[in-house]
Amino acid sequence: MPKKEVKKNNTSNIKKKAKVLTTSKKKKILKSTAKETGSIKKRTSKVVTKKQEKIKTFEELLHSRTSNTNLKKNIRGELLRIKRGNNTPKIYTSPYAYFYADFVQGSKYQKLLRSIENRLTDLDISGRTHKLSQFKNLEEIIEEDVRRGITTIVIIGDDKLLMDAINASADLDVVVGVIPVGNDNKIASMMGVPGPIEACDILSQRILENIDMGKVNDKKFFSNIEIVDQKNPLSCDNQYEILSPGGSISIYNINVLNNPEIPKIDPRDGYFEILVTPKQSFTSIFKKNKEKNESVFFGKNISISSDSSITIFIDGKKNILKNIEIEIIPKSLKLIVGKERTI
Repeated sequence: MPKKEVKKNNTSNIKKKAKVLTTSKKKKILKSTAKETGSIKKRTSKVVTKKQEKIKTFEELLHSRTSNTNLKKNIRGELLRIKRGNNTPKIYTSPYAYFYADFVQGSKYQKLLRSIENRLTDLDISGRTHKLSQFKNLEEIIEEDVRRGITTIVIIGDDKLLMDAINASADLDVVVGVIPVGNDNKIASMMGVPGPIEACDILSQRILENIDMGKVNDKKFFSNIEIVDQKNPLSCDNQYEILSPGGSISIYNINVLNNPEIPKIDPRDGYFEILVTPKQSFTSIFKKNKEKNESVFFGKNISISSDSSITIFIDGKKNILKNIEIEIIPKSLKLIVGKERTI
């Protein structure tokens, strides 16, 4: 075979192979483009369907949001219940809790408070501190402290805060002490606590005295009850009645007000002292030598029945009650007292 014919055959074969390759490549490219266009169509259809699914009415959206928030609230509540059920309250290391009156937190008493705190540290009776304000609930704080192991609460302040603390802790097994600061400290002096630095030593000596408490319906009180303009009789121990129309009646557990008209009261004898002051006549107001017509009675249980509400003052605070039951709770209050106590 001549060389020219061989060359022609070779070139023709090469061209045929090239054509075959180009056609196969074209087929592959067409297949791939078809797949890509198909996938693009699928994606776009999915996006469209998703967009169509997302379009909801306002009511449906609101319902879904509220259901989600309710679900979250339920989950949170359940988790809190589990935590409260499993976790026991943390017990404080010191059994003492100190409650600072709001008026002692100013610059006037800072130097004195530092001296008190240093003395408590030296005596190894320092503890948890609470700086009170009108926004804090004293009763709730005391209950929480007692739940966490506090057995002694100490008031750094005056008679007002001390009486509030005594009444707030009346139903709890807790000891009450005082570090007197301020001007009105009659109860502290009756407890034999003369001053703030001496009070720290008295706290460390820990002489306890059990004192009676009074109870009006379900509420305990420390000092006294005042009934002004009496209209309903008092039934005492189901034995006798006391009636002084228009007069005033004072029922004392302890004579914090230092009323000279009543004899010395022992708050550990298990009895109330009842002072009855009759209504003064118009002429007796202008007499120079006024006759003393007060009478003193004793009782454990006092009841007042009335169809209308009665205004009484319990430890100086106004209360409006209907049917009243007053009873003595013997030696239910534990106080830390000094040697010079008068109660």
